[in-house]
Amino acid sequence: MNTIEHILANCPHQVSPCHQCKAIEIDQALQAGIPFTALGGKRVRCRNGLVRFKLGCALRLLYMTSVYGYSPQSLVSRQCFERELKRRRALKP
Repeated sequence: MNTIEHILANCPHQVSPCHQCKAIEIDQALQAGIPFTALGGKRVRCRNGLVRFKLGCALRLLYMTSVYGYSPQSLVSRQCFERELKRRRALKP
């Protein structure tokens, strides 16, 4: 299972300390049971179970919903967000 610290440590982008703090605060709030909509999260409509958070103007934090709660998936740049969605998009039979 991925943790937010693991996601931040393995991110290929330069993540400023203020964005790291914001990501950790979002993770702690989600673990405390605060709804993602109150934290500024949005559902990704083309991929069920995926929630995105904006970290500044250039980074997106992606979470996957499950029966156990929310788990961080990746931290991507705004430019790579579309490519990340295509990779994770569920194939329709």
